[in-house]
Amino acid sequence: MKNVVNVQLAGRAYNLNSTEPEEYTQKLARELNRRIAAITNASPSLSALDGALLCALDCLDELTKANNNIENIRNQIKDYVDDAGEARIQADEANKEVRALRARVEALQAELKKRTTVIRYDNEKVESAKDMLSKEIDAAINKPLNTNSMGAQQSFFTTDPGSSADRK
Repeated sequence: MKNVVNVQLAGRAYNLNSTEPEEYTQKLARELNRRIAAITNASPSLSALDGALLCALDCLDELTKANNNIENIRNQIKDYVDDAGEARIQADEANKEVRALRARVEALQAELKKRTTVIRYDNEKVESAKDMLSKEIDAAINKPLNTNSMGAQQSFFTTDPGSSADRK
């Protein structure tokens, strides 16, 4: 909705058509008058028109710099969004690889279990190959040495008939 707003700019009255609320337009007029007054008070030889033109130039400078800042921020946001998208793709690929590796580990564990588990049918007992080997090693260690026909234990070491131990 268009509003007709009466404002004073640099001592002159203006009727402005605006879609903005009257309070907003009056606020802008007060700020413009303040800036023009600051310029003309700093250089008393300037006319109100000169002050208004310099104020317009200053406002245009601020607007241009603000627009450049906005464009820079947009570009930064675009770069951040692009980086975030790339990071998401990498994270998805890493998660996919982790899932594949976990499945591979599970398959290898199952294969290892198959290869190291022996079922003994005597008591339907499941026993690992490691346990079976440990029992066999313990049994071999604790087994008495072989005895000869005379009942004496055979030694792992034999003596040579011509050795110095037999000559004594």
